[in-house]
Parts: sequence; structure tokens; C-alpha cells
Amino acid sequence: MRRIVNISLFVLLATMVSCRELPDYLVSSNTLARVGRNQLTATEVKQAIPSNLKGEDSVAFAKHYIDKWLVRQLKIEEADELFSNSVNDIEKMVEDYRQTLLTSKVDQHYVDKLMSNELTDEDIANYYNTHKSDFTLDRTLVKGRILRFDGSYRQSKRLKEQMRKAAASPTDAKTFSDVCEKNGFVLTDYRSEWISFSDFLANLPTTLAQDYDPLLDKMDIQEMEANDIRYYFDFTSVCRKGNVAPLEVVKENIRRILLTQRRSEIIKTHEEQIVKQAKDEGHARIYLEEKTNE
Repeated sequence: MRRIVNISLFVLLATMVSCRELPDYLVSSNTLARVGRNQLTATEVKQAIPSNLKGEDSVAFAKHYIDKWLVRQLKIEEADELFSNSVNDIEKMVEDYRQTLLTSKVDQHYVDKLMSNELTDEDIANYYNTHKSDFTLDRTLVKGRILRFDGSYRQSKRLKEQMRKAAASPTDAKTFSDVCEKNGFVLTDYRSEWISFSDFLANLPTTLAQDYDPLLDKMDIQEMEANDIRYYFDFTSVCRKGNVAPLEVVKENIRRILLTQRRSEIIKTHEEQIVKQAKDEGHARIYLEEKTNE
């Protein structure tokens, strides 16, 4: 089947380029398309076709590949005509880009070879403690719970007490959870993660016009009511805007910073080593330094 596809593909592609007469000295039996003296061969096209493409899909891919190749070659020709006076500048840009790619590959070689991605909690904590001023919060963060239940529930006072006790012992927590599940109450628990105060308020019947910062001053259970729905909520931790962010919030950011530092150190050390070695061996010299020292 693959052989039939390859034959039909070659016939299709050959037909695509047969409508324009090509000079014999440029065309081989393997040529599928040409722009000036640049040729696209059937071998190149077949190598480009993903192995998972079969039948008509492979033919469609090949046609698209040839179309893109033709456009690219014609654009290059047009660029040569339009920017002929800038050839030297373009060649310099290309060479600069080539050198950048090569030096980047060298850097990555030594980073892959020498860098360890292992960071201890102590590494992260030490950085945090010496750079706390870099982690000032731009918003207030909280931890807490929100309970949503039917406003007609007759044992609301008992429910509040059960919610209060639930934070004190696993047994009371299980009792409170069972009551919520039995009555279809919705408990949103943010005690294990920091979230923004605004996200916390989004679970309550709040309005944009009102200032809710005073809620943060009370750590006991508070309540709201709207549309026959009651809400109990409390804050277990508060970290206000302008304070230093908790370590757990910035931990991953610190990890990225430390890994970036390690990468930079590896690259810098390698650069210093190759410069020293080249100078010691007489392979490289900086004449400006010699003239300055005279």
C-alpha cells in the first residue's frame, strides 16, 4: 500500500511541475520542483512526510510542503532583489545569529552536564530569609472556610458551634462533615492553601461598592445572608497587602530564581576557564590589556 501511495505521490508532484518547461541541465528524474537553480527532490519530500501519515493524508502533506517550499524560495529571490544594497548587513545578521546559536549550544552542553536541579528546603528558606523585601504582597491573602446552607435550617446555632469545634479535633471535624453531607450544605475549605481575599469574597454575597477589609480583623466565625441562603465563614490565617508573602506562596518562584543562578554560575565559570586556558596557551591575547599595563 505504501508503495502505491509513493508512486501516486510522485506522479502527482511530477504533474505539478510539468506545466512549466525546465532546462535539462537543472532537472533530474528526482526533481519535483524548481525555482531558478534551486531544486526540491522527491527524496527530500518523502523524508519530510511524518511516518504516521498514510494515503491521501501523506499526499496532502506533500503538496502543502511543496507549496511552502515554492513560496519560500520565491520570497528569498524577491528579498535578494529588494535588499541587494543590504546584503552585507543581512549576512552579518545571519552570521551573528549562527554564532549565537553555537554559543548557546555550548552553554547548554555544560548546563546539562554539570547542573543539578536538586534544591533543599534549607536552600529555599535561606534565600527567602535574606531576600524578604523582594516578596512584598501586592494583594491580601487568606486561608479559611465558607459554609453555604439553607437559611431555613432550624439548627443554625448548633451548626455554627459544630463548625467552630470542627477546627479543634478530628472527631468534631467528622461530625461536622457528616452534618453538611446529610443536609446538602456546601463547605468550601481553603485552610490548606493561600488564596486572594477577593477570591475568597467571590464565594460570598458581596458587592464591589463595599469595603470588606474589616472582616479580616475577626478570626471567629462570621455570617452573611442573601436570598434565603446563609453563609458561615472564618479566616484561619491572614497576610495583608504590603506584608512579606508567606514562604509557601513564593517557594516555586524562589526555586526558579536559584536554578537560574546556578545556570548562570556554570556558564560564567566555563567562560572564565576557557579564557584563562586560551591565554595561558597563547591561543588568545587581549592587546588592550597589555597596552594598558605598560
